[in-house]
Amino acid sequence: MTGSSKVDSFYPQGGLNAASYDFRADLDRKLFEDPIPFYRDIAVKTGGTVLELGCGTGRIAAAIREAGVAVEGLDLSDAMLAQARAKYPDMIWHKGDMCNFDLGRQFALIIIPFRGFQEITDGEDQKCCLMAAFSHLQPGGMLVLDLIDPDLRYCLPEGDPESVELPLFPMPDGVGAQDSRLRITAMERTSDPLTQRFEEHWRFEEIDLSGNILRCEDCWHHMRWVYRSEMRLMLQISGFVSISEFSDFKGNPPRYATNQVWMAKRPD
Repeated sequence: MTGSSKVDSFYPQGGLNAASYDFRADLDRKLFEDPIPFYRDIAVKTGGTVLELGCGTGRIAAAIREAGVAVEGLDLSDAMLAQARAKYPDMIWHKGDMCNFDLGRQFALIIIPFRGFQEITDGEDQKCCLMAAFSHLQPGGMLVLDLIDPDLRYCLPEGDPESVELPLFPMPDGVGAQDSRLRITAMERTSDPLTQRFEEHWRFEEIDLSGNILRCEDCWHHMRWVYRSEMRLMLQISGFVSISEFSDFKGNPPRYATNQVWMAKRPD
């Protein structure tokens, strides 16, 4: 399956998954560390035009724009870009693959937030992404991204068979029947330690007030975990210098099974 078809299968046009993405992202921000202030503040400090790779529905780019910094977004998913364009019609959105794109200009800052780099499920393609980002940075420009630091207990071949049901969400505007609600369940996850890939099965259900299922959508999310030493080497091979790594958005030192937050520069 190609990268484009994987994205479309997980975020189908008109699907419950894409429509509810911002709900889940807001929940993630409440339960875990919020990445938006971190990326917004770096963009303000940098001062130049920003490019967000894997921009999704545009919420992080919009926060950067609200802070007075010019920003553009690139994503491969038509469903996600449709939301970004509908919500922020005066911003610049590009349809493209972050592993192979050419916008014909350079940026002061490129960001890949919210673990978007791990949506690339091939190691060589991940390196191509970094090289494409490098070529789109101005001399002295910076790349910033965050990843999950893998907890090896959950990277075994049997994965995680347990399911987790999220709190009920209201249905997104313009989607579903009146008074219906959205139930999201993280189903089983399987892992391949050889390729460092894992696949998560997600179920999205529209239910009425009596608990009847009006609509059901099953999606499979493909990601690749990256080790810290591997990430540093890929950045070095791609030409980056002044490489810094942290375990969170507050600048704390690396720590196992937390987050990986990377900052790297293109030489002047």
